[in-house]
Amino acid sequence: MKKILAIVMSLVLVLLLGACSTEGNPSSSSNPSSDNSSNQAEKEITIGVTFMTLNSPFFEAMQRGVQEEADKSGVKAVISDAQLNSAQQISSVENLIAQKVDVILLNAVDSKAIVPAVEAANEAGIPVICLDVMAEGGEVAAFIASNNVAAGEMGGEFIAEQLGGKGDVVILDGPPISSFQDRAQGFENALKNYPDINIVQHINAVENSMTAFVTAADNILSAHPDLSAVLAVNDYGSIAVESAVKSAAKDFDVISVGVDGMEDAVNAIVNGDVVAGSVAQQPAEMGRIGIQTAIKLVNGETVEETIDVPLKMLTKETAEGFSW
Repeated sequence: MKKILAIVMSLVLVLLLGACSTEGNPSSSSNPSSDNSSNQAEKEITIGVTFMTLNSPFFEAMQRGVQEEADKSGVKAVISDAQLNSAQQISSVENLIAQKVDVILLNAVDSKAIVPAVEAANEAGIPVICLDVMAEGGEVAAFIASNNVAAGEMGGEFIAEQLGGKGDVVILDGPPISSFQDRAQGFENALKNYPDINIVQHINAVENSMTAFVTAADNILSAHPDLSAVLAVNDYGSIAVESAVKSAAKDFDVISVGVDGMEDAVNAIVNGDVVAGSVAQQPAEMGRIGIQTAIKLVNGETVEETIDVPLKMLTKETAEGFSW
């Protein structure tokens, strides 16, 4: 009897040990399984990105920041180039909605024309984050940009100092984009403090391209032969002034300032005598922050409605070596 009991007890012990071993195996493999699941969820995040143009060093840098941060974070970025065409950009947003992306990063060609696309994304329950240009309608989860009014004010103060507080100036604006409008407003804000500086013209380039800004700069110099300075809403404008001065039939004693800090502007500041400065932005950082903010939204985190990216005033003394 004792022998039988010993055998039974041995069998029970084996079964118990087997049960413990079976319970232990899932426990030891559950962390890798959980981790894989978490990583897979991150990889499944898809962020749609539409740029007004990628035919520009500024937006190329922003795209680089987007892609680098997406790769680093393990998310998919679906990127499109609107080629300065609002209708094409609206179609791109519609395609992103159809793909059911998790978030849309929007760098609008036209802040008004894009509103129906923003509203369509809202109806589809897809958050919209604006980069550099704020949409003028619809619900925007976050706006990531330099403070463009502050950029204009910084450029305006710089020109006022360069002119010794007096002279005739022109504001060289661009197409109706909120960032350009804000910078132009900043120029005006700064120059109000200098009664001997006269804004003799406020002219708009017809599109955001070097060709359009060169045409506008030529017109400015033809109309104002005694001009002291041009305040341009971007570096295309300030460089266009230099180009117009070089190709003019007469000599001009004029300087320009732009906004962005693009490489060609840095070179013009360091090596030339027309482009006096540029208020530098950080487009790659904007792109990185855009992806970071999109991931936070997908994860249900709260984000700031407005996220400012720092500015830097580039001059002959500070421009050399600067890059995005």
